[in-house]
Amino acid sequence: MKNQRGLTSVEFAICGGVLMIVLFACIEIARAAYTGAMLSEGTRRAARLAAVCPINDPAITAAVNFAGLYGFSSANVSLQYLDSNGVPLGATPSTLNASYAQVSVTNYSLALVIPFIMPTLTFPAYAVTIPTESLGISDTGATTAC
Repeated sequence: MKNQRGLTSVEFAICGGVLMIVLFACIEIARAAYTGAMLSEGTRRAARLAAVCPINDPAITAAVNFAGLYGFSSANVSLQYLDSNGVPLGATPSTLNASYAQVSVTNYSLALVIPFIMPTLTFPAYAVTIPTESLGISDTGATTAC
């Protein structure tokens, strides 16, 4: 019995460490799922704004990060206007040629806080393409801001 002194403490340390890893992994997987849902929803919201706001309005790219995701920047957002055949119009699209608005989010990474592992999760690209509507032009022909 004298040789087994402290054995319970060692067993608890091993089991407790494994339990903490599993607990933090569950929490971080839930956070990663939330982040993926927010990226998807933000891309959808920005595409909707791109369809109704003036071309290249700054509110469009800002709408992607409505949830305030850590480490997200406008460099992760790509906004393109497409013609009726789906061909990108380039850097200077016009309201006459733009038939579709496409917003995509790329290269967003999330560092997961799991003890002893600490992986980084890179999300796939999210892209939404929808038909343009008013592009910020009212019925009277005046340009409206978003």
